[in-house]
Amino acid sequence: MRLASCIAAILCAAASPAFATGTILCRSTISPTDGPALSLVVGAGGIVQARLIQGGEPFTTGEGVGAPMIAQTWLDRWQLKLDIVDGNADARIARLDTRRRVGEDYLGILILNGRTWRVRCEESG
Repeated sequence: MRLASCIAAILCAAASPAFATGTILCRSTISPTDGPALSLVVGAGGIVQARLIQGGEPFTTGEGVGAPMIAQTWLDRWQLKLDIVDGNADARIARLDTRRRVGEDYLGILILNGRTWRVRCEESG
């Protein structure tokens, strides 16, 4: 009976979902030091938070009253897409649209405040 309990405990632990997190950093391919920097936190359910730095004050989605928020995302082996809207969901602040080839980083565009930036997004963690 004790052996059966031990086996059941091992099987339950093995069946538990993995809650691994990682980050994806997107930077301008033309102006990596002066262009926007978008850092994404990726959890088991997809993109859970974004931090955007461009010129003025940086912001992090979901932090504070009226903070920008993630409206929609898409993340798989071949595509990475993201929309960030203002706290009232009235206006889009940023849109990320990238694609990836086998073994490559995600490459695409980041539209921020009406300006389009070519970006490269690298995974880490």
